[in-house]
Amino acid sequence: MKVSKIALGTAQFGMDYGINNIRGKIPEKEVFEILNEALKSRIDTLDTAYAYGESETMIGEFNKKYKNKFKIVSKSPKCNTFDLNDFFDSSIKRLGVEVIYGYMVHSFQHYMDYPETWNILEKLRSKGKIEKIGFSIYYPHELNYILENKINIDIIQVPYSIFDRRFEPYFSKLKNIGVEIHVRSVFLQGLVFKNPNELDVYFAKIKKKLDYLNLLSMKLNIPIEALCLNFAVINTFVDKVVVGIDNIRNLNEIVDSTNYIKHVKYSLSELSNFREDDEKMILPLNWPIK
Repeated sequence: MKVSKIALGTAQFGMDYGINNIRGKIPEKEVFEILNEALKSRIDTLDTAYAYGESETMIGEFNKKYKNKFKIVSKSPKCNTFDLNDFFDSSIKRLGVEVIYGYMVHSFQHYMDYPETWNILEKLRSKGKIEKIGFSIYYPHELNYILENKINIDIIQVPYSIFDRRFEPYFSKLKNIGVEIHVRSVFLQGLVFKNPNELDVYFAKIKKKLDYLNLLSMKLNIPIEALCLNFAVINTFVDKVVVGIDNIRNLNEIVDSTNYIKHVKYSLSELSNFREDDEKMILPLNWPIK
């Protein structure tokens, strides 16, 4: 059951992505192996975007070959309102589907510049082309705007981790109004796996917490991956935890990590010590090193 809360992030299927990614884009053959293994593991959702290079195309090729049964969540590109329908049609054609499970505005600022974007998504939803529409956001003030203006969202994606707890106070309200919650960056794009002593000086402020995470992992005999992943998985408000992977081994480690759920539940009080409110540390888009 808990494995089914995982959604596979596919940015690395189409581009170089993540601070801990040393191999770059994943070859097509390996992408297909990963997707087949994910289905066997009961992972049923893929997270992609128009901006993720060849990711949508890779998923579409897999669809053609294997007639897959994944739910697909994609995101809109930055474009003017008049072109959005064409870009959406291009996405579903590349994905090899007629209906997409979720479609999100990828840039809140772009929405503010082109608010008519939302009207187009609502029309696509009413036509049955999209099941759920929403936003992928970075900041609580963006969610405040959405809620205060009563924008009728079905789905939202936000960053959430043992370090980044900024959206936690909103989870209950979102569920009360029927919003599906997807979270990302549980590993801070791989930062948690790097040796704290080898990090750029930019991360000095968060280094002590990363050191402590390594110590806690050894003390509890729980892998860092399992601590960080299950912190989000066991949150009853969270519907999907989006996780990017590099290879089959990575995927199997993610699946195996869910075996530690009970152990992580017992350690939740210790995980509360990792909260970090400095957005320069917890938001990869702010990092000088990509």
